[in-house]
Amino acid sequence: MNESFHIVTLGCSKNQVDSEGIARVLSQQGMTPVARPEDARVLVVNTCGFLAASRQESVGVINELLETRRPDQVVIAAGCMASLDQHRQEIPEGVDAILSTREWANIGHVVGRLLGYEDIPPQPPFDPAGMLTSFTRRDAGPSAYVKIADGCDHGCHFCVIPLIKGRQVSKRPSDVIREIRELVDGGTKEVILVAQDTIRYGADLGIKNGLPGLLRMIAEEVPDLPWLRMLYIYPSPLTLRLVDAMTEHPMFVPYLDMPIQHADPTVLRRMGRPSSIDMTRRLIDHARNRLPDVTMRTTLIVGYPGETEEQFQRLYDFVAEMEFDHVGVFTYSYEPNTKSALLDNPVPPEEAEARRAAIMELQQGISLKKNQALVGRTLEVLVEAVGEMEDERGRTEPISVGRARRHAPEVDGLVFIPGALPVGELIQARVTAASPYDLWATPAAPSADGRRRRRGRAIPLRVESR
Repeated sequence: MNESFHIVTLGCSKNQVDSEGIARVLSQQGMTPVARPEDARVLVVNTCGFLAASRQESVGVINELLETRRPDQVVIAAGCMASLDQHRQEIPEGVDAILSTREWANIGHVVGRLLGYEDIPPQPPFDPAGMLTSFTRRDAGPSAYVKIADGCDHGCHFCVIPLIKGRQVSKRPSDVIREIRELVDGGTKEVILVAQDTIRYGADLGIKNGLPGLLRMIAEEVPDLPWLRMLYIYPSPLTLRLVDAMTEHPMFVPYLDMPIQHADPTVLRRMGRPSSIDMTRRLIDHARNRLPDVTMRTTLIVGYPGETEEQFQRLYDFVAEMEFDHVGVFTYSYEPNTKSALLDNPVPPEEAEARRAAIMELQQGISLKKNQALVGRTLEVLVEAVGEMEDERGRTEPISVGRARRHAPEVDGLVFIPGALPVGELIQARVTAASPYDLWATPAAPSADGRRRRRGRAIPLRVESR
């Protein structure tokens, strides 16, 4: 097909990986990706169905494309929102095709049919393992996500992901290694392992302690990868062994993303989550003892049905005590067909929002204090973009934007460095100023022996999700 396509990706990093798969399928059919929707013949919206707000955003994007499309353009809704019947019905009329997360591999056949190319055969029936492994990565950029599993075996009472994705299916270790090798050969400096439940990687394959073992394989097979990061670590005793493995190689970024959701045992039980706060403290203490410079990120839900003021205060006090480096706070979202939808005693929306704002304000103070403590330190920074800034006199100067090891893409802070630095390079930068979210720095002189500096004792950085 000598046609063009444009993909709009909404939602999480796992959706971004799926969008790369969609682009790969279309490119293999001879189609060309374009940056602007008005230049494309085919418009694909990879929707998010996790929360009501994300579905509203998906609907808004689809409607905007439908309102502005030309007669020769086709619009396809794909992804999570299309995976449950009640959400599929929310997709606006006028789209030309709908493909769920279990169907997007068939997009080449669907697009061919819509555009009149009848010789493109349909794909075989859904094979989650095949969709995970049949992947070739090219030109992913300085940082790239690698999905190591899809689906989830947990039954958190507020979450629709198991209904959308099904049970966990892990990618074979050899396929993970192959994908990372291709990325590093293409210039990628940071690989980020993602899944709905990263810590249980390999359990469906019969692999014991799968994630620590995978890390060791990556270090052995792709030793030239500078940064390896992991996201979405479900709080579990398995985390103890993961932390121990993270001490074994400098490529393992000392960053632990462990969503705890709450700190009151009663609320956690109503959520269907691990309710032992002592276990959570043990996991955090173990990480900080074994990785002195570890960055701790968590996400929380406030306003869960039945959450009392006393239970919220217990969460507030826990956040103050633990001093996480990064905190994302969400208000509870009612989701049909989840167990939480059956709970009584809803928290009024205005009260839930006030509780979210209170924790965010608490975290802002922690963030500012910790970021200011970084002034004068030298950090390794991955340069991701170059732009311009205007000074007090109206003059424009180039400025480089990057992230330190303590910053995950999209959810944490940034490092701003004056001047135009090579995009995709790792540099040493000395922190000169700080805000609750971001850091400012200047390039630092290389170490005397010219070797990359190893991790040493560090003061944790704290940046809230925006």
